[in-house]
Amino acid sequence: MLQKTWVKIFIWFMAIFFFFLASGVVISVLRPGPSENEAMSFMMGMMSAMDSSMMGVAMNIEHDNALQAVIALSASIALPVMVLSVAAGIGIRLWQRRDRNV
Repeated sequence: MLQKTWVKIFIWFMAIFFFFLASGVVISVLRPGPSENEAMSFMMGMMSAMDSSMMGVAMNIEHDNALQAVIALSASIALPVMVLSVAAGIGIRLWQRRDRNV
């Protein structure tokens, strides 16, 4: 079994994987904590990413009147659109069935 090429490749792959896994664990455990400059740059990056992400938009819903209006409009038209789409789907299904039986 150990003479087969695919077994040797698998063993090499697993050895390399576990080496890099162990190296990552050792480096993360023995590394000193982040400096104040690193922590501040991380926080600045997170805050700038919040402006254009869905999480940032969700946090600003209560302060944004335009966004509240869009949500109210989409909530009010959701049910009629669903009913219309179900009716259209049933109509198309019946229309295609009628053509097949002719």
